[in-house]
Amino acid sequence: MFLNYLNFLKPCILRSLISRKVWKLPRVILITLNIVLSVAVFFLCKSLNRYQESFRQTSLLRNWPIPKVEIEQFDARFMPEAQGPSKATEIVFIGGQGSVSDMEAWILCTFAKSSLNVFEFGTFAGKTTYLLAKNAPKKGKIFTLTLAPEGHSAYKASKGDNAKDTKSALHESIFNTFYYTNTPVASKITQLFADSKLFDESPYVGKMDLIFIDGSHAHSYVESDTQKALKMLKPGGVIFWHDYRGPNRVPGVFQTLNKLQKDLNLVHIAGTNLVAYKKP
Repeated sequence: MFLNYLNFLKPCILRSLISRKVWKLPRVILITLNIVLSVAVFFLCKSLNRYQESFRQTSLLRNWPIPKVEIEQFDARFMPEAQGPSKATEIVFIGGQGSVSDMEAWILCTFAKSSLNVFEFGTFAGKTTYLLAKNAPKKGKIFTLTLAPEGHSAYKASKGDNAKDTKSALHESIFNTFYYTNTPVASKITQLFADSKLFDESPYVGKMDLIFIDGSHAHSYVESDTQKALKMLKPGGVIFWHDYRGPNRVPGVFQTLNKLQKDLNLVHIAGTNLVAYKKP
């Protein structure tokens, strides 16, 4: 609607200028002015669309395909009490720097509290891994998968994958020691090194209570990780995907999950970049 308004406004401005004698300019100047206005409208709309995607989590002209819900609509544990957040969502937490926002960490850790088996695609520095282990039950187990720094040659981009996603995935696969290393919860964590496309998920099929997918954001990898995760998830278990951030920011995640929405009941958690699925 806003774009239509701008397109309507542009000729109105030109007619207004032409109708005044003082603005009876040569045709070439009017054409130039029209071009300048068109370019200005284009970049204004582009900026507004970036704003919408970053802060409103919609595109300028349409909503994103996966429906947005509040976290308490997805899980009753998050239903606020009269005086504040539910005490059932109290967690051990470290804020600040990280690829996962504070709200996203709160959600993931709340689910980890009741999860005996957790799987994470994409360890990166291991801060989220640490928080998952810290909040999981005493007998809980965290399995986390990443590409080893010396194993970059195993990464296989497919046709249609975004080159930036490939570069980002390799850039994040640089650690041999992690945030959780030499901590009391390290014994709960099994670190796996492999390219996720080549990873054999068969030992984990039907066993995972919680799965967090935040590995390579390339389309072929999101698709492969998702298909494996769906096999690994037990009935009643939950999958969270990270970085559902729109068609221009993380297109591999956005396109893959929108396609998956046709077959699964996915929801986008409001105020986050998380998409969630609960297996019946």
